[in-house]
Amino acid sequence: MSKVIVFGSHGKVGQKLIKLLAQADKYQTTAVIRNSEQAETIKNISQATKNVSTTELDIGDSSVQKLAKTIEGHNAVVLTVGSGGKGLLKVDLDGVVKAFEAAVQAKVRRLVLVSALYAFDREFGAASPLRDYYIAKHYADRILQNEFKDSLDFTILRPTHLTDGEGTGKVAILKGEKDLGHIDRQDVAQVIFEVLDKKSTYGRAYDFKAGDSEISSEKTWARSGED
Repeated sequence: MSKVIVFGSHGKVGQKLIKLLAQADKYQTTAVIRNSEQAETIKNISQATKNVSTTELDIGDSSVQKLAKTIEGHNAVVLTVGSGGKGLLKVDLDGVVKAFEAAVQAKVRRLVLVSALYAFDREFGAASPLRDYYIAKHYADRILQNEFKDSLDFTILRPTHLTDGEGTGKVAILKGEKDLGHIDRQDVAQVIFEVLDKKSTYGRAYDFKAGDSEISSEKTWARSGED
């Protein structure tokens, strides 16, 4: 059984991911939460299954050493954190970079980071009303790709505009297209779940929207993405 720790488990995507992980016998999941109220939410959505537990921690306020101690003993780290505009640098940039360092310190190589569509493109971010958000995502991605390429088996996921539909189970990988579309949060959670154990996604980044390619298909991820 693979042990996965999820930062951002109480977010909209995070909750859907926890539900998927709770239903999978092959995963033992630790959901990182910030308070007891969030712990109760996780308990409810996971139906109190024994393969999901919680631990209370704030990624923005925690030291690398504390994060490493929390990550230690797991096989994979998922980062789907977001500050919602409050503490942007503390969470979306410094928080996730501390988690990269902590994963290395804890000797956990597998890491999945949820970023933002075309975060690699400064011009795209500069034209967005969420420019500061894109700046944080851009540098977090860049640091992961450049400074941790040899020490972490990472995958970067960059979904487009998020919606709250039921999901289609299908995506389209984007490579600079201007038709940005949308994607349901349910499908983003499904993407995280599917790529967790896919070695073909190691060291790669994917920009994606809702489309016609099956999320569960190996071909969707093996033949696309940015190295």
